Amino acid sequence: MKTVFALITLISISFSAFASNDLYNDKISKYENLKNKVATANSSDWNTPFEAAQICLNDLENMSEAYIWIEQSISAKETAQNRELKGDYFALYGLDQLAFNEYQKALEIQIASGNENFSGLQIKIQTLGK
Repeated sequence: MKTVFALITLISISFSAFASNDLYNDKISKYENLKNKVATANSSDWNTPFEAAQICLNDLENMSEAYIWIEQSISAKETAQNRELKGDYFALYGLDQLAFNEYQKALEIQIASGNENFSGLQIKIQTLGK
């Protein structure tokens, strides 16, 4: 009986270790795919690095690369979206003044483009206490 129990335990541990390795490999391949997409993007393409950075921020993974991609996106074309994402990045790390500055830039871009729907940015600014 002890042998059967030990065998079942060993098999279940093996399966769980195998499954966790698959999850780990899936996660690695996800970020490798993002790196490849950004690396092959045109230098004027602001959206690909923006989307890759957004995924990393949502997952709270690969954060140093996410910041590089945010900067790459802004360098290609400054938009309200990438400025807001940069603000989100700073807010995540408790850098409230830097986050506030980025949210302000995003608001200015939205206002200049005639977009009057900036309630989401206003909420983020209020959350910072500014």
